[in-house]
Amino acid sequence: MIRLNSIYKTMLWGGTKVRDVLHKDIGDLKKVAESWEVSTHPSGESIIASGEYAGKTLSEFYDTVGWEYVGEYGEKHKRLPIMVKYIDAHENLSIQVHPGERYARKHEKDGGKNEMWYVLGADEGAYLYLGFNRDVSKAEVRRAVKDGTIESLLNKIPVKEGEVFYIPAGTVHAIGAGCLICEIQQTSDATYRLYDYGRLDDNGKPRQLHLKKAMDVLNLKRSPMPTGRSILSANRKANKMLGVIGHLTVTEYNASGEYTFFAPLSKFSVALVLTGEGTMEGTEGKTYISQGETWLLTCHRYTIKGNCRILIVSY
Repeated sequence: MIRLNSIYKTMLWGGTKVRDVLHKDIGDLKKVAESWEVSTHPSGESIIASGEYAGKTLSEFYDTVGWEYVGEYGEKHKRLPIMVKYIDAHENLSIQVHPGERYARKHEKDGGKNEMWYVLGADEGAYLYLGFNRDVSKAEVRRAVKDGTIESLLNKIPVKEGEVFYIPAGTVHAIGAGCLICEIQQTSDATYRLYDYGRLDDNGKPRQLHLKKAMDVLNLKRSPMPTGRSILSANRKANKMLGVIGHLTVTEYNASGEYTFFAPLSKFSVALVLTGEGTMEGTEGKTYISQGETWLLTCHRYTIKGNCRILIVSY
């Protein structure tokens, strides 16, 4: 088990829940928009927190032990196939879209971005935008961006803790204010902004939009109104399979007292401690775990003692 340090991103829409809810040490930062928990992307790499490889990035770690440990994708691209991050939307995120693999490789020299959202918390009235509420044309979208009415074209979805949403590349979307999200995504930092509510950056200038590229990749067809599948049981003790996307699996475990679970026999698995604390013991040793920590798993069978909720992400 190898603990990872987070990389903090301070976009203008961020808040304080990474510190106040997840209990992370953000140092002197006043607010954090994104906490990158698992990343080998050049825009921000996870750092190993302790042990033999302490201080090394995840890329440096796999350069040493061998990229074959994360499968064919890792060997080819010298990066992990996925990223995991926490997102604290104190204000609305921009209305945006992500490219698919082929477009991103050609135009960004980056990966495409399908993603999954797990709602860790939602203030009263919090919502998401996800997909168009009817078929639209490119001309109609351009007009709506220009006159500030694009929100009227989108599915607006009230959200609550424990819901899960899948966002394929090409789907217009935005996280609304008041949401705390765990995002599991393909390794990519390619985002095209369609609309940003007229906000100004720290220099007093409007943030850049990417209308041409967004139009290239947008799915203009109506999306059925998504309903987040609630995955928290009444007693919160059962483990739940939250989603399967290609080779990716995401599972929630709720431990109370003592609980044994098996990480999938896959190339890569991480554990995110969402709530609580305790100990986690595998065949390679035993360690204390607490809320907000992220661990790279190195064996298959684990026993947890304590009271905590853990998300296992495997590829």
